Amino acid sequence: MVGPKSAVFTTVRARKGDLFHLDLHLERLQKHAAILGIKIPQLVIPDGLEGLVRIEVNSDKVSFGVKPFYQEIHMEAEGITIPAPRWTRKVTGTKHGDWEPYRKITEEVFSKGADVGLLVHDYCIIDGDRVMPLVLDEDGVVWISDSKLGGVSSVTYDVCKQAIKDAGFVISSGRLNERLVARAKEIVLLGTGMGAARLTVLDDVDIGDGSDNLQQVCISALGKNWY
Repeated sequence: MVGPKSAVFTTVRARKGDLFHLDLHLERLQKHAAILGIKIPQLVIPDGLEGLVRIEVNSDKVSFGVKPFYQEIHMEAEGITIPAPRWTRKVTGTKHGDWEPYRKITEEVFSKGADVGLLVHDYCIIDGDRVMPLVLDEDGVVWISDSKLGGVSSVTYDVCKQAIKDAGFVISSGRLNERLVARAKEIVLLGTGMGAARLTVLDDVDIGDGSDNLQQVCISALGKNWY
């Protein structure tokens, strides 16, 4: 059995050798490695990478795995809810070595014809299998799941955060409970593989009022080269 402290990783979007926001990914990699007690050696990035690039450090060894964009940019996405995997408080929320439960969740999502799985713990959405959910309420507040609940920090969100604020939205962290999600004006899913997608259906229930203002802000923040 592979334990969570056996490795740390991050997945970067690459086109024609250009790794998008690599500095932010390496910053998160270092932060999570420190939590897991893993030393990050010097990284030498191969040339000409294209696709979703997984940078993993395991026993002081670095590996690079590349796969095609398993899910090209979606403007709209349908999701299902799935119980969130849990580890110890220290490990939960990091990109650690015991990632197989997330892979199985993604397989289940695709097997049911959905685009994304939203992970539920204690009656709240805390994260997604490959995305971070942003919930826009009727008052113009963008809600994100409190990091203490166990979601993984999102580089894509970090890229979009200032643009969201500049657009006049207020960002607040808390519990993404059923009531908040059901009454949302818009839910945007941010992720390296998905970009900025708008959630339209969750567990066969329509989501949002059809507006896409928050989504468009995020798409603009990510930039044309991302797409």
